[in-house]
Amino acid sequence: MDAQVQPDAFELYQQGCAHLFDITLQSPGETFFNRLEGYNLDGVVLARCTGVPQRFERHLSHVLADGGDAAMVVLDLTENVWRADYDGRVVSSDQGQMRFVDMARPFDLHALSPYTTLNIMLPRVLLESAADLDFHGLVVSETDIGGRLLSAYIRMLEAGLDSMTSAEAGPAAKALAALAAGVVAAHAQPATGDPRPIEKMLLSEGRRFIEERLDDVALSPETVRQRLGVSRSLLYRVFEPVGGVSAFIQARRLDQAFDAILQDRAEQHTLGEIGYRHGFRSDAHFSRAFRARFGVTPGRLRRLGEEARQEGLSALERPDDVWTWLRGL
Repeated sequence: MDAQVQPDAFELYQQGCAHLFDITLQSPGETFFNRLEGYNLDGVVLARCTGVPQRFERHLSHVLADGGDAAMVVLDLTENVWRADYDGRVVSSDQGQMRFVDMARPFDLHALSPYTTLNIMLPRVLLESAADLDFHGLVVSETDIGGRLLSAYIRMLEAGLDSMTSAEAGPAAKALAALAAGVVAAHAQPATGDPRPIEKMLLSEGRRFIEERLDDVALSPETVRQRLGVSRSLLYRVFEPVGGVSAFIQARRLDQAFDAILQDRAEQHTLGEIGYRHGFRSDAHFSRAFRARFGVTPGRLRRLGEEARQEGLSALERPDDVWTWLRGL
């Protein structure tokens, strides 16, 4: 895209990148130029980018919009000058030619000179155990042996793209990911605190969505994934702290059934009806799951109903009191 040829080139470029970051030009608008050539290697994207000085700001809103379930490796091909704040890690081009970016976290990058880079975007899962390290804003020099190997492989890979077959693309991408994971493992530190706040935000939104739809028979991990607009792998990672998305849905439906049994003072509904209303299609499944969660069967809870009601118990509103009461039985 070239403002000399197309006066609104920057506006179109800005709009096209809006889901990834906010872009501000650091040079006169009439000098704007950007070129991107990308290749998809079995899920790993390699792109050569050339542009003018500009600022890239990625906020949590962008992460929420695209899921952020990827890592990016940026290799400077020219004497690029830049400085950046990667979610608290302040780095610059003085430190090396290659940087790693966690797309699940915000950043603020100033490209202070015209630049040419090779960018690698790969699914986080391909980093394997290195994915859990704090690599956001990690800068590696080509004087480092691992950095030199990865840089050389990226350059050779780009040079051979035109002659690469589809059968060769997958293995080539896996080799690239393995080299990247090795560099991360050698240089990144263990993550401390909450390095990826987006996951907490997604978990909060996902839990709220589930709580509002516990009575919906169509509620499932897939409907939650669609609501959050994320990949399946990110959805499962987000819900891992609460036992997984399916387990969380079942647990909250059981909590709701617990309260329904206590609220049914006149026993107008059978236990099977209550279980069915809360997503259990067989009495046996409902009874097993209920006992696994609470340590008592639905029938025993019904018999203890008056005692529980006197305590004002609610699995949805006062779960800690419920567990204390159950332990005392």
